Amino acid sequence: MAPRTTNVGLLRDRRFQDHETTSSHPERPERLRAIEALLDESGVASRMAAIEPEVAADEALRRVHDSRLLALLAAAEREASERPVFLDPDTVMTEHSLRAARLAAGGVVRAAVLVATGELEATFCLVRPPGHHATRERAMGFCLLNNVAVAAAQVRAASMAERVAIVDFDVHHGNGTQDIFYADADVLYVSTHQFPHYPGTGQLEDTGSGSAEGATLNLPLPAGCGDAEYLRCFDAVILPALQRFKPELILVSAGFDAHWRDPLAMENLSGPGYRAIAERLRDVGAELGAGTVYVLEGGYDLEAIAWAARHCVDVLLGNAAVEDPVGPPPDGGAPDVEPLIAKARKIHALEEGA
Repeated sequence: MAPRTTNVGLLRDRRFQDHETTSSHPERPERLRAIEALLDESGVASRMAAIEPEVAADEALRRVHDSRLLALLAAAEREASERPVFLDPDTVMTEHSLRAARLAAGGVVRAAVLVATGELEATFCLVRPPGHHATRERAMGFCLLNNVAVAAAQVRAASMAERVAIVDFDVHHGNGTQDIFYADADVLYVSTHQFPHYPGTGQLEDTGSGSAEGATLNLPLPAGCGDAEYLRCFDAVILPALQRFKPELILVSAGFDAHWRDPLAMENLSGPGYRAIAERLRDVGAELGAGTVYVLEGGYDLEAIAWAARHCVDVLLGNAAVEDPVGPPPDGGAPDVEPLIAKARKIHALEEGA
């Protein structure tokens, strides 16, 4: 194994696994264990600089979340010391859930600061609970606090970055992240997601409000899209949008549930497909001089998310591609995404390669 590569960081902490859900819940501690085991056994983790998380400060949380949500979570935490508390049918809190959520948000802030200040080139954050469905006023969709949004707001408030891009390739639309930054012209939010699918948001025509018109870019994809369709979306729409926006920091909501083997969706990305996405984000980040922070969101097949994460980390470290034991999706026809791409480019006034 090559010597430690200290310009790429890895955020992880045993306390993220203390957020217990229920025995049948797809968002469970085993997700982190699967990824960490693969990164450790392959020697990849040993080449990364360890990042110690810290609990998010109230001030940082209040930049993106209403005080009423924070009060509700605190009250639910007290009740959860005796029994699980369901905030909605999908979103559960147990005794240590809020501590894990605050540690996840604070850890992502720490990782983003290290990248924004140039101490690290890139980071990969293995956190839970996930965050991109949490809105200003509501916890939902497995998410309590919006980790990526807290970090984006903090680095901007501290004048570490003026323009931040958030690229969300989770299979579910990050309605919370969109909600928080919908009127903010200095945050570009880009999402690829299966549509229609939970939570039912993220239409192509949702592009931001007021002076932030155009700073939200949604690509609602039909079921059955695989590597070719996703990479076409990146090449024709997402990369030109990033090049035009010129972010100083790129945050990636890295959900691996668009993988063909994921039980909660119907897209057909493969592990090598995630690697190809990561390569594109690496290259555009290098072109723009923007560091990259990956933050784990969804992904519920344990072997699939472990290998998808490994492929992305390998790109950050400059490692050669490795064989993916999960394999490619079953043969089948893919939908035509060219009409969607053409419409997106027209709405956002993009030219390929701009």
